[in-house]
Amino acid sequence: MFQSIQPDEIFDLSKAQASEAHPSYWLAQLCKADWLYLLKFVDMKLPTKTRKQTMAEVALRYFEFVSCDGRSEVWKLWTEMRNDHRTLVIQFRHSEADWSRGQPEFVDLEKNEPLGFVNIAGRLFCRVK
Repeated sequence: MFQSIQPDEIFDLSKAQASEAHPSYWLAQLCKADWLYLLKFVDMKLPTKTRKQTMAEVALRYFEFVSCDGRSEVWKLWTEMRNDHRTLVIQFRHSEADWSRGQPEFVDLEKNEPLGFVNIAGRLFCRVK
């Protein structure tokens, strides 16, 4: 179910997972600002000059991940986890013109932020360790 991801699963092409079912596939699409958001979520501060890979290494120490196929799976996990863990959902929304990649959107269900319905390529459920 939930997986701890090692940085080399994202940044080392020889170890990278090609399957959309593996969380590292989605984590590889995050940019520097996204890693900063994850760090801020766990109250970690790093200088903005820090390399993306270094930010990812620090952030990955605090999270476990699982890929979700749909909204119902996200809601089920959140219902089970919300009392014992801090959680965050990253949904990847693609544009009408480019279906190959999704732009990450962070959704904090604890704050009643909405899950997307349209053009969602995938969802990554994040649990703070």
